Amino acid sequence: MTPSINFQPIADSYYLVAGVLLLLLLLWRLAPISSELSPSRRRSLLIVRILIFLVLGFILLRPTLVFFSRLKQAGTVVLLIDQSRSMAVPDEIRGVSRFEALRQTLQKNQNALGKLARDVDLKVYAFDAQLHPLAIKDGRIELPSEPAGDQTAIGAALEDILRETSGERLLAVILLSDGAQRALYPRDLPPQPVAQRMRSLDQPLFAVRFGKSRTAAESRDLALEDLIVPDRIFVKNELKITSHLHAMGYTNQKIRVELWFETKPNQLEVVSAQEITIETADERIPVRFSYIPEVTGERKVSVVVEPIPGEALTTNNEQNGLVRVIAGGIRVLYLEGALRVEQRFLRRSLDAATDIHVDYVRIDPNRPESRPADLEKRLSPESYDVFILGDIDSSFFRPGELKRLADTVADGAGLLMIGGLQSFGAGGYAETPLADVLPIRMDRLERQPLGEAIRPDLHYPGPLRMVPTSIGLSHFAMALAPSPQENQRIWESLPPLDGANRWSGLKPGAIVLAEDAQGHPLLVVQFYGVGRVAAFAGDSTWRWCLHGYENAHKKFWRQLVLWLAKKEETQQNPVWVKLAQRRVPMGEKLQFEVGAGDPLGEPIPGVTWKVTVVTPSKSRIPVSVQPRQQNWVGEFQQTLEAGDYQVEVEAFQGSHLIGRETARFLVMKRDLEMDQPAADIALLSALARTSGGECVTAEDFPRIIKEIEKRTQSLEVPVATRRSLWDTWPTLLLFAFLNTLEWYLRKRWGLV
Repeated sequence: MTPSINFQPIADSYYLVAGVLLLLLLLWRLAPISSELSPSRRRSLLIVRILIFLVLGFILLRPTLVFFSRLKQAGTVVLLIDQSRSMAVPDEIRGVSRFEALRQTLQKNQNALGKLARDVDLKVYAFDAQLHPLAIKDGRIELPSEPAGDQTAIGAALEDILRETSGERLLAVILLSDGAQRALYPRDLPPQPVAQRMRSLDQPLFAVRFGKSRTAAESRDLALEDLIVPDRIFVKNELKITSHLHAMGYTNQKIRVELWFETKPNQLEVVSAQEITIETADERIPVRFSYIPEVTGERKVSVVVEPIPGEALTTNNEQNGLVRVIAGGIRVLYLEGALRVEQRFLRRSLDAATDIHVDYVRIDPNRPESRPADLEKRLSPESYDVFILGDIDSSFFRPGELKRLADTVADGAGLLMIGGLQSFGAGGYAETPLADVLPIRMDRLERQPLGEAIRPDLHYPGPLRMVPTSIGLSHFAMALAPSPQENQRIWESLPPLDGANRWSGLKPGAIVLAEDAQGHPLLVVQFYGVGRVAAFAGDSTWRWCLHGYENAHKKFWRQLVLWLAKKEETQQNPVWVKLAQRRVPMGEKLQFEVGAGDPLGEPIPGVTWKVTVVTPSKSRIPVSVQPRQQNWVGEFQQTLEAGDYQVEVEAFQGSHLIGRETARFLVMKRDLEMDQPAADIALLSALARTSGGECVTAEDFPRIIKEIEKRTQSLEVPVATRRSLWDTWPTLLLFAFLNTLEWYLRKRWGLV
């Protein structure tokens, strides 16, 4: 480019330069050249002064000579190649694998890549779970012989690229992949936020896609998608297991599905099987099994589909789970007729007790299907230990069912009726066999017809504070604290009830455990035959939970059920462990909670913990726990090995061992790359679009290279080279010489 001259006057002011020069002229004017000098001498002195004037103006204007040129900056382009095992799927044209198609694409464009490498710093990486640098020479890339990676961490790989090139001018990233993110912690970073950051940095991602969204292997497959099994069940009770079979491409074929159960420690055997006929090409079929476990402990359950010859993918033909089989637990049948808040909180409190199992049934007269077909059988002694009747009208029962219930209680079961609009006499129970069982007197005139206005004479309005009687304070069901004084204080602090049923009287053998402030009975118990019966007039203890008394709520209902079941002497393990889940996907973390409590459920203070996880390979890994509220929480992240794990918990108070507890969980075996090897073209397109790039097929790869070559033009920037003219030695010497010469001439000619 043509050079130019720039002026930078002293103090950035041309006026100042002009003023200095005018001042110089004024000084010369005050001391004019003498007329006595000859014309030649006058002319010589004038010329010298003019030269001084010009040189001084030149210096004051400070001229600079500027030369312009263009300089090409260094730029970087990254080629990111997927080497995970899903790239070995042969779903490209003519049955070629994705990786082989990728290899051919790079070979066809070797010259273009070589030219690009001469213009920029071309870096090549293969990636799976980690980045692996690859050598490139003259456009030829040294690829691995086969894709062998077990993960596809696209997000983590892009994050690593941005970190590696943080000090460089990254022009673009070219990603050659099937686009499916399949990664485990801690390499499972989502790629979308990285793509957004690349757009803000003007570092577009160009994606070259390989593979199909649905592979040939997936078009014919049998896959068990889930396993639904209860967390715990009582021994010799029916265990119900449900799974869902997704069958694709096997129309009109019969398959065998088996249920395996751990009948002995570490010994699974087939306990049930069924044959299923697949009717359509793509069908989701529920598979249900039932089994009655005969032994206690944590037991493994497996549902297995026999592979069909030719089935390419068999790793999804099995689902495993765990169930805790409990001995000596209390089985409770809770029957309700109305949707109300009390039942939800009551069930939650009873479910918190590991030794109580509640089956909840709501009978809706408007929905006949809600009524269990085997209800009369459920009311027999061998089915449940305790029966709870909520706000359910006696007319909901069929003839003979309440007689069966009365006989079951007489034979030793427990019965609890809870207050409600259709409870007790209002529900018509005065004319049923339960009239002899309940500890209160009822009259047929107390009947509250369904759907009619509430009779105020059958209810006490709230608020009603529940006050233990002297007998109640010492009763097991009412003991909310170890000492009588603390127990009394807790009862006095509980929120009042919203109201209660009004009873016409009590039977001679009834024992009042609680009443309101006016002495009206609220909780009454009695013995019937060899069974125990309780009548509770309230239905709003749920308010205790809302005011911070959830522990009191749990203790009251658990202890009342234990008393009804005649198991008030039952000793619970003071140490417990709760797992957030028993089936953990490989690579994901397990969260758990541990705690220790006294017989009344109060947390034991000053507890220290020793928690160890035993892996399938029998390695013992210690895990730390942190306090949270009244319990302790921890997490275990080393789940990269499929199989059966066990959490072992020991609680200490000082050096004293309080107790031990264990819990098992399963890390599900899965092949991240091949369980679902379909390409994710949608993800590739979204990432490229988000970053400002483009997703193309292999045929368009040369065009992408040309697009990036155009971006290299932005690397050329103009560079200015400045050369100062006024502060050079020749200029300064000339100025000094002219001034000296002017003084010398005036001195010689007698003007000084």
